[in-house]
Amino acid sequence: MANKRLREILTAFSAVGWSNLKDRKKPLDEKKAPKQLREAFEQLGPSFVKIGQILSTRSDLLPEIYIKELSKLQDDVNPLDKETVMAAIEDELKRPIEQLFSDVSQEHLASASVAQTHRAVLLNGDEVVLKIQRPHIQEQITEDLALLVRLARHFPKHLLPMVDLPKILQQLQTTLLNEIDFRNEAKYMDEFAQYNQDIPCVGVPKVYPEFTTPHLIVEEYIPGVRINQYAFLQEAGYDLEDIGQKLMLSFIKQVFKDGFFHGDPHPGNLLIHEGKIYFIDFGIMGELETGFRMSLNDMLSSFTTQDIDSMTQAILTITTASEPINKLQLEQDVERMLTKYGNLELGSLSITDMFEDVVAVCTRHHLQVPSQMTILEKAALQIEGLFRELAPNINLMTLAKQYFLENMKSDILHQTLSYDSFLIELLYLLRHGKSIPRRLHQLVEQVVNGRLVVNHDLIDYNQRFRRIESVANRLILSLIFLALLLTGGILTLNPDMLFLAKFLLTLAGLVLVWLFYLIIRSTKK
Repeated sequence: MANKRLREILTAFSAVGWSNLKDRKKPLDEKKAPKQLREAFEQLGPSFVKIGQILSTRSDLLPEIYIKELSKLQDDVNPLDKETVMAAIEDELKRPIEQLFSDVSQEHLASASVAQTHRAVLLNGDEVVLKIQRPHIQEQITEDLALLVRLARHFPKHLLPMVDLPKILQQLQTTLLNEIDFRNEAKYMDEFAQYNQDIPCVGVPKVYPEFTTPHLIVEEYIPGVRINQYAFLQEAGYDLEDIGQKLMLSFIKQVFKDGFFHGDPHPGNLLIHEGKIYFIDFGIMGELETGFRMSLNDMLSSFTTQDIDSMTQAILTITTASEPINKLQLEQDVERMLTKYGNLELGSLSITDMFEDVVAVCTRHHLQVPSQMTILEKAALQIEGLFRELAPNINLMTLAKQYFLENMKSDILHQTLSYDSFLIELLYLLRHGKSIPRRLHQLVEQVVNGRLVVNHDLIDYNQRFRRIESVANRLILSLIFLALLLTGGILTLNPDMLFLAKFLLTLAGLVLVWLFYLIIRSTKK
């Protein structure tokens, strides 16, 4: 059986031009190879389609050109007949259908490479949707992966120098086994519901854990309208602009506050029902650590502030370098990227375009982008497209800026300040100012360990030393100013500490004046 499947795989790859690979001396065509790979996956059926779809979310494993091509993979499979569905359900729950459901619809709601969904009614009258895995699909995926591992051992590395096949297959196996275990999807639904329990405009179907197994999930049926059925929604009295605004704010919250977002929010997975936006199908979810979210925030703000250093640092924080970095060249590429956006109106900025440009810069410098970035980029593309159709008159960046401001107030300071601009600057200092001691510590470590490299010459040594001393003095004053400003700013939130806050802020002002005096004096020398 395995040998027969192996021949099928080899035949499919040969049909798209990947034949006699051992005898090839030159790498495969970088432009044609991704398309050929997609075509071979399509020929090999559901298991390879699913493998390709998972790979399309792993920018940490594949170059961007492969990611984009594999994203085009579509589920084109024959639906399961009712008898097969019934038998699979009974096999999972170990009980006859009539003891579980009063009715199971013969018509499927959707049929994909791994599973098929049907409407059903429980014995207590609850209307539900059941998602049943295709029989033996897990075994087929496992077998196909094993065959790919076998083939990878004999694959000439020089043909695809940008791709580490053994690493890809090792990572892929874990990801696939997690995704085709529907207990994980049920867990994601519960977690998403908890994050949004206080958000009145967001809904999540209820999961029935007693009917959930690794190959079956049963959840509440939502009789909603797809979010892109605009005419129907308007006839029902919905305000499309309001829906678009709530959708975007929900997504921003998922990404920047919760760090847990729906990874496939296409119109079929978003239903409008009783004033709520219901998210369904939680097979793909994105999870972001706090540091990653802060770096994303820095990236987005850098596009509007044209802050090259902040953008460069954010990129280096979230990526992994596969070879030595030319930081000067990276900063120049970042500057070119930001300049492009600096000439655009705020309303014409696209979050999706920003993500794509950041990934392009990372690819150019061989910086490995985490897989969550790819999932986020795809999700943002879908959400932004819907938002611009639902609410074309609302400025996306203004909406995002308002959210960040309100979110900062409630979650970081728990207070409202009168001067929003002061708050934004204070929070910027809180975030970036804390890195100064760490950077100074790194500098001292380099000196102590003898790893500090300084390019210099000895011409006019005394003058250069005085220059260094002057810079050091200004740095110390800057740190003192920063400490006074931060402390005073935070103390303004406590009415009982206003006098001390005013004193510290006044002192900070005097330090700033003295700092300006030193700078002006040094420029005249």
